[in-house]
Amino acid sequence: MRLDPIRGLVLALAVLMAAPVWAGSAKKKPVKVGYIEFPPVFWTAPDKTPKGYLIDLARMTLERSGYAWTAVSRPTRRMAVELVDGRIDLWIGLPTLPEFRGTTLIGPSTVATIELNAYWMESTPPINGWQDLLGKSAVVVHGFSYGGKILNLKDPANGTRVCEAYSHEQGLAMLKAGRCEYFLDYTGPMREVLRKHPIPELRKHRLQALDAHFVVTRKRPDARQLLDDLENAYAELVAEGAWPP
Repeated sequence: MRLDPIRGLVLALAVLMAAPVWAGSAKKKPVKVGYIEFPPVFWTAPDKTPKGYLIDLARMTLERSGYAWTAVSRPTRRMAVELVDGRIDLWIGLPTLPEFRGTTLIGPSTVATIELNAYWMESTPPINGWQDLLGKSAVVVHGFSYGGKILNLKDPANGTRVCEAYSHEQGLAMLKAGRCEYFLDYTGPMREVLRKHPIPELRKHRLQALDAHFVVTRKRPDARQLLDDLENAYAELVAEGAWPP
């Protein structure tokens, strides 16, 4: 049976017109975002939903780029391990954890700045920088890299005695109890803790302003494309005045 020439031409045109639609409709792989309990940057609300201004940035950039996404809360060290081995796709935060070297792609844009401070009680001598911690004692929060400074703090050659806390609240309690002379923590979480438990005799000094970036696991097959999409979406948000908040 011969195919009518006109009908054959119509069918051929239909196939050609549909082909770009099929190519463009391929779904992007969903993105799993890792975060830590670090208010107001990230936290989990009572209804179990992720909150925080960098969660908002994840939502805005991923949805603008056409990715479905979910977010999971993890302790800092576990989040890093899961990002490295590919169980988590994206972290938005400090890129300075040793585990990230050679295992992740780090975006060039500084998407937020996070302030790191030293805290002490009024009766303790003040400090003005990292060098003043030599030979002293300091509480740190377990799992934090402190912009890469944690290795120097723990180096026995520097003579700094390091006490580890497992939460911001515990770290502040250890400082107040005199377990260590100083407590190293970030402005955002400490503001939340002190709002609930004010300590008038607490003093602080800013040690460093640390930059947050997009950090994507290299285990993801489209890691470079995902990072490029995030960076492009971020640039658009900045140009539109939608970021920073």
